Amino acid sequence: MAAKKISKTSSSSSSTAPVNKPRRDAKWRAMMMRRNAIMKRGTCLEILKEAAAGCSLETSHGVTWARCCLLGKGGYGSVFLAKRKTTTTTTSDGDLPDKIAVKSATLENASTLKHEKRVLCDLKASPNVIRCYGDEITDTGCDGEKIYNLLLEFCCGLSLHRQIKLSGSGLPESDVRKYTRDVVKGLKYVHCRGYIHCDVKPGNILLVPGTEERSGGFVAKIADFGLAMSIYENQNWGDDLIGTYPYMSPELVKEKRYDYGVDIWALGCAVVEMLSGKPVWPRMDVPGYLYTIGDSQDLPQIPSSISDDAKDFLGKCLVRNAAQRWSADELLEHPFLSVG
Repeated sequence: MAAKKISKTSSSSSSTAPVNKPRRDAKWRAMMMRRNAIMKRGTCLEILKEAAAGCSLETSHGVTWARCCLLGKGGYGSVFLAKRKTTTTTTSDGDLPDKIAVKSATLENASTLKHEKRVLCDLKASPNVIRCYGDEITDTGCDGEKIYNLLLEFCCGLSLHRQIKLSGSGLPESDVRKYTRDVVKGLKYVHCRGYIHCDVKPGNILLVPGTEERSGGFVAKIADFGLAMSIYENQNWGDDLIGTYPYMSPELVKEKRYDYGVDIWALGCAVVEMLSGKPVWPRMDVPGYLYTIGDSQDLPQIPSSISDDAKDFLGKCLVRNAAQRWSADELLEHPFLSVG
């Protein structure tokens, strides 16, 4: 079955529809007490906005896990931090850790999450790809509404996008080398399995604490495979542009052509942002991105202060002619990725 053709922009906004004022019953008071306790502990990035609605995802727990707090929202739905209920829980996809990330959407709007689950089930063997622990359907308890939940590895180190913003002026080149090597290793595995990620960007690269060989640092993992395509099913994608505009490659914008090279171009854009601390392109509207990337001969501006190895590496990624762009396998041999 061909992957879903989904158009995705660089940002999405949550609904602003009015919410009925809830009844102040015992159930509501209990929910508010839990919310206040979470606030005092400081464990949430964002408190569940729907907590007082009386008919929310907060009450839609799984058999072996319970939602703690909302981490974020996107076009696919919402993502929550959840904790395992029992001491040990084993799923068909391995032992469930104490903390997981749960992506949730109503069952009727869960096609992207279901597609992501199918892809991740075929990408289990790389330490640089986010791990999936299966899925589960839960009930909100309101009018029989069903929720589809994708159970994923929780990455406590935030995203590269967030780390770049916190840095202000870019990450140390030594860190960029390590994170880039992690991502390239992940892309090599993804490509070898016959998939194109189609949405590589700092926001979709998550960080987890390193083990022995990366003690005191973080390991980068590729996440968000909702737009991923199988190269074997890539036949006719029509007029759809898949991905996030600033990271789209010239051949994608101009010819609607998808190949592994679109991920390599996007990787180069992400590395520029890691090194500079700035967006890879100046902010512009959609037609501006499409013209600059597809019709002009412009390239992302490479910082002058970085090492020669870094400049050369970016030169191998940010080639407008896709046939001359290096593959993930070739990039792993580049001196820039020699991590000492």
